[in-house]
Amino acid sequence: MTAGREYKEVVAGIAAAAEALRERDRERAAELARELAGLSDEMHRAGERAALTRMAVELHWEAALDALWTESWLKLRPRPGPDPRADTGRLAELDAEVERAAAELQEAVRRRRFGLRRP
Repeated sequence: MTAGREYKEVVAGIAAAAEALRERDRERAAELARELAGLSDEMHRAGERAALTRMAVELHWEAALDALWTESWLKLRPRPGPDPRADTGRLAELDAEVERAAAELQEAVRRRRFGLRRP
């Protein structure tokens, strides 16, 4: 085999390997683009969910302040901020807990206002 022929075979092997790498990179780039689109959708949904939760908490807080306004002995404080350690996987459960606490407060205020005993 001549040196020229051997050189051409080596170059052809390198070119084939480079093309295979480019093809693999194109496939991986397409896969990553699909993954990114999915993550972007998830981030958008998470942002919407967080906004809804913030709005619900704010509404419950304002309702609690209104309900307790006549309780002059009670020191009303600003609404606390979100707990950064909260388990976001339990968001629905935590939202339900806020709903229950708000309902209990409203019921307690209603009972006190009308002089009703606790059940």
